[in-house]
Amino acid sequence: MQLRPSLVCAIGGVALLSACSSVDNSGTAIAYGGNPLTYSSSVNSAVGGAVPTTAFGKSLKAEYIAYAQREADEWYDFFDADFFAKKAGKVAENETILPEDPANWRFDAEEVAQKRAVRDELIALLDDGKREAKPDTAAIAQARFDCWIEESEEGWQTELISQCWKDFEAAMAELKAEEPKEAMAPAPVAAAPRLFTIFFDFDSTAITPVSERVLDAAAQQWASSMSNVTVVGHADASGSSAYNLGLSERRASSALSELTKRGIKGDMVDSEAVGESDLLIPTPDGVREPRNRRVTISID
Repeated sequence: MQLRPSLVCAIGGVALLSACSSVDNSGTAIAYGGNPLTYSSSVNSAVGGAVPTTAFGKSLKAEYIAYAQREADEWYDFFDADFFAKKAGKVAENETILPEDPANWRFDAEEVAQKRAVRDELIALLDDGKREAKPDTAAIAQARFDCWIEESEEGWQTELISQCWKDFEAAMAELKAEEPKEAMAPAPVAAAPRLFTIFFDFDSTAITPVSERVLDAAAQQWASSMSNVTVVGHADASGSSAYNLGLSERRASSALSELTKRGIKGDMVDSEAVGESDLLIPTPDGVREPRNRRVTISID
């Protein structure tokens, strides 16, 4: 939730609410906060406003409108509903609207640093041509990132926070995926191993629906090459080293079981567990980091 009017403003009544709800969120895509009294006009203005001229803009506008309507209709959060409706309106004006800056939301310094690293990675992909190459996926990635930021700040809808993150990760994986290129007289050199990564919820070995799709892709890759497979389990730094080693081993075992179900021969798979010794995102000891809770699958 964006910065809110103070209690004094709320007591002041309807006449003051509109004035008090506008805040200066310098550095954000939109330099004002949401106002529950203007939600209806904001969303109607966005829906009936100009149509963006780019495919990415059209998709992003639709994502923000849908999120604003869900905030209002399902959770009665008209502050944030109005905020994202106005953000959709800015997209319709063909402005370059960036993902939310965590520093403008209520996070401590450590959380801001962690979330900004994620934001920087997303912006780097968008600026590297992914808005044009994969407009729908890029729009989903930005909208789900903003959803993750907003819901994480509120902190009570844990399932929604997790779903926003999973959707964001899936979109990011698609943005990072290399497009197949037409082979032209390839030189006789060994192909680089293909790496697939699946992620886990906190203290969990359960395979998520997003990970199911990654495992399907890994099995298809193996079927086309019949190469050796290496499965490595990881954990974040939130528990003891000994516990995390065991947890990473169970995650590797869970991934291996799913791969064998998909036809990969067990005698062609090497499996190992490294616990918290090889963090994808370096963090202090005891810090929960979703991207460190993973299993990597390398196919030669």
